[in-house]
Amino acid sequence: MVVQQFVNSIFKSNTYLLSSLESERVWCIDPGDSAPILQWLAANHKVLYGILVTHAHFDHIYGMNELLKSFPSVSIYISEYGAEGLTCDKLNGSRYTDTPLTVRHDRIEIVKENSQVELWENQVMDVWDTPGHNRDCITFYIPNMVFTGDALIPGIKVVTKTKYSDKETAAKSVQKILSRTMPETIIYPGHDQSCTMGKCKIVVQ
Repeated sequence: MVVQQFVNSIFKSNTYLLSSLESERVWCIDPGDSAPILQWLAANHKVLYGILVTHAHFDHIYGMNELLKSFPSVSIYISEYGAEGLTCDKLNGSRYTDTPLTVRHDRIEIVKENSQVELWENQVMDVWDTPGHNRDCITFYIPNMVFTGDALIPGIKVVTKTKYSDKETAAKSVQKILSRTMPETIIYPGHDQSCTMGKCKIVVQ
């Protein structure tokens, strides 16, 4: 599997594209700026197959509607609370920006702890519930790779300043991620750069 990282224009959030040399199917994690995603897909003759959302804050979903225009059959994999956030600009925080955003789509798959998403044949993504930064936060894991969104960003404390944040819950989620990964596991966070768990600095609440 190949991971392509894009650093977005809003809050420098990260979008990741997951691709395989053996398949035209591509998965997107936390869609931000849509233009570079669409350009990459076209240049590499790939098709967007699914969108994985770590949480429904504005800076992690704002490119979704543009992607859905080009790929209307895409399925969105998101937590139950996250699905609520897609449809409410207050919950996703975009109401307080210049571009309030809601996403409505008829192919939304609710995932939770112990859910699995089949990426390609014989390749599945595990889902972990990791609330704290927000109540809808989930983490996606495949062997040696973990996509944490804002539930764990190396070098900083989890941000817990919103209505649906909780410091103690965030600390438990960090510990869950640490207990389920190895030093060689690569962490792909919602902001900043990827690194191996054994070499990055983990700040506990």
